[in-house]
Amino acid sequence: MKESYHICFTSHQEVLFRDEEDHGMMLNLMALRAYSSDTEILVEAEMSTHVHQNVFSGRPMEYAAALRMSYTKYFNQKYGRTGRFGEKYTYLLKVEGFNHQMVLESYILRNGLHHQAAATALGYKYCTARELFVEDIGLSSEKAAPLSRADIASRLPRHAEFPDEFQMSADGVFLRRSFMEIRRAEQFYGSPRNYLYQMNRLSDEDWTRSQEADHTGNPITLDMLEPGYEGSIDQLLRNENGRAFSRTRLQDMDVCRLIDKDILPGYGVTSVYQLTGSQKQRIARELYYEYHLPEAQIKRCLVLG
Repeated sequence: MKESYHICFTSHQEVLFRDEEDHGMMLNLMALRAYSSDTEILVEAEMSTHVHQNVFSGRPMEYAAALRMSYTKYFNQKYGRTGRFGEKYTYLLKVEGFNHQMVLESYILRNGLHHQAAATALGYKYCTARELFVEDIGLSSEKAAPLSRADIASRLPRHAEFPDEFQMSADGVFLRRSFMEIRRAEQFYGSPRNYLYQMNRLSDEDWTRSQEADHTGNPITLDMLEPGYEGSIDQLLRNENGRAFSRTRLQDMDVCRLIDKDILPGYGVTSVYQLTGSQKQRIARELYYEYHLPEAQIKRCLVLG
């Protein structure tokens, strides 16, 4: 029987996504592994150091393990990397109760806001937030490219199996609405108006009290969904007001792009994983003094952990 789970895997020592292609491949592999394991994905958020998903599945760990393995294979091959990618364990939380489910979805969809990657939940590109109630809210939906099955297959790992209803963008990425259970995710909000309210409200005791009405276990809180996070959970919650976000602040992928496109050619290498330790230290000093970046950000983008 399929049940609801929160799945999260992390990589705090090195970023999971160095460019747009990496984000696209993660989505494609989610679609393929969900299809092969009969798993339904309701919502997801791809952050620089971790990935959140809410799925309905009878084999959640099988799905998560296959996804991590296939993405690691892709990433290692692309960047000349070896070994396991990310922290060893995958976090799994079973979720029961209508209100628990709605709160879980909301925390996932607002994760870009929590981590200062966007000023609003709907402003974060790498999650499902902009896919719910698209027409009612007035958002534009990405168009499917007129690709044949052969065209789609050519952009995926060899021998990938996928159904005809999976649609792909011109950039070679499966459209979320074609492989995720968007309508089911919407049901837990009931209306576009309530969805927008939940995306913009601040976390408070009302969420806790609403979950207590489910009589299905402890209320879900943000600290339960952020395994291994070394910063302040209280600060993540304070970020919900959107004031901590700055368009001028370089995000991890901006820093990775700077390293990979502008700096690495000067060292005669194509991947950060080909740099020596002394070269990384030299680049780290340059990034710190020229861009005034946080030490932790420099370390994870240069893989200096």
